[in-house]
Amino acid sequence: MSEFQVMTALITPFQKNGSIDYDALDRLIDEQLALAADGLIICGTTAETPCLKEHERFDLLRWIIHRVNHRTQLWFGCGINQTKETIRLVQKAANYDIDGVLLVTPYYNKPSQAGLYAHFAAIAENCEMPIMLYQVPSRCGVRFEASTLIKLFQNYPNITALKHADNDYELIQALHEQFPRIAFYSGEDKTFYEGINKGLSGVISVMSNAFLTEMKQYLKQPSQVQMDTLKQIADMVFLECSPSAIKYILSRQGKCENILRLPLVPLSTAAETVIDDFFGFDK
Repeated sequence: MSEFQVMTALITPFQKNGSIDYDALDRLIDEQLALAADGLIICGTTAETPCLKEHERFDLLRWIIHRVNHRTQLWFGCGINQTKETIRLVQKAANYDIDGVLLVTPYYNKPSQAGLYAHFAAIAENCEMPIMLYQVPSRCGVRFEASTLIKLFQNYPNITALKHADNDYELIQALHEQFPRIAFYSGEDKTFYEGINKGLSGVISVMSNAFLTEMKQYLKQPSQVQMDTLKQIADMVFLECSPSAIKYILSRQGKCENILRLPLVPLSTAAETVIDDFFGFDK
């Protein structure tokens, strides 16, 4: 259990004028390091990456690399739904001191399994750094079949990990048995517990932005009561479209402003009330 990793999908804090709040980011990073986060995901879904300009994404990358200074793993999300452009971004990211790149399945255009294989094969052939595939069918509308993942794992040794934002942990168990070199991370805060004994290496978490201590405590001494509490916290964190809830919670903890970039908006008043009541935040 102690080897199970919790990596945090970092939010991007913003100032009231809409620019990135680097002071708040430093505080968040320092807390993650103090609490022994096993890694940080830079510019994942939780970071509102589609709402960031390219120079902002790479500004964040440089800033976080400097702040972390090799004290935990760093993975950079730079996958999009266009293969040639993804290759360009991956090759640009290769100039930075990171552990690897996180590449989401192409969204909106919904490629076939042959298209998924060709997309990631082309990237892997043009990249020497470690690649973490990112499966999130609820957002992308497409899902790897086992046969596609098997071919990619067999043919490309630089594909070293999979973030699996899905609840099919039987797939993880089968793949883990066949490919023990691959690190498998859950992308589901509410259900990763069910995958711990099926070959998961860890979880890439949204709620660990604010509840890393509680997650680490559970992994150290698991109990049904702790699990139930964390599942309830996960319900709060995903009450509305992420990362609106986790940003609201962090703002109530005094760690950042409750500001998102359009088309994302802050929580509804009703959702705020539910969260305030659950956590006992002062009105």
